Amino acid sequence: MLKTTMLATLLTGAGAMAQAQSPAQPVTSSPLWFTVMGDPDNAGLNTVQVDPIDHDGDPRTMRVRVSRSAPRTSWDGVPYRSYTSTVSFDCEKSTARYLRITYYRQPGWQGEAGQTVDYTTGTPRMMEFRDVTPNPMQRIIHAACSLVAKR
Repeated sequence: MLKTTMLATLLTGAGAMAQAQSPAQPVTSSPLWFTVMGDPDNAGLNTVQVDPIDHDGDPRTMRVRVSRSAPRTSWDGVPYRSYTSTVSFDCEKSTARYLRITYYRQPGWQGEAGQTVDYTTGTPRMMEFRDVTPNPMQRIIHAACSLVAKR
């Protein structure tokens, strides 16, 4: 729970706990998504959320999900409106890259998952949030790397 509280404070200030979606199950088994920007209930907004819980034991990875305000196409030609992903952070370079992305054709991570793409090998796909203003990329990287430094 300490990691969750620290990440919330780093991303959005002390009031971030109020923005968290309450989990239906214990924190260790259900994602606790923090809204970095947008509104998960408004499909017309770009929304970015992070799940601060270590799912694989590596503090340099985090789940990030995005819902876009309009239809988009991925680097690989996959049409989507939202996606969930696992992101790896390189704190020395202040960069983050996607390891896996699951795309959805509907906003808000609704409907069937369309396609899951593994980016652990090949050309890195960097976390960039193109055409999102204000862009939360550096804020997320800073928060994730601050957590790694405190371990």
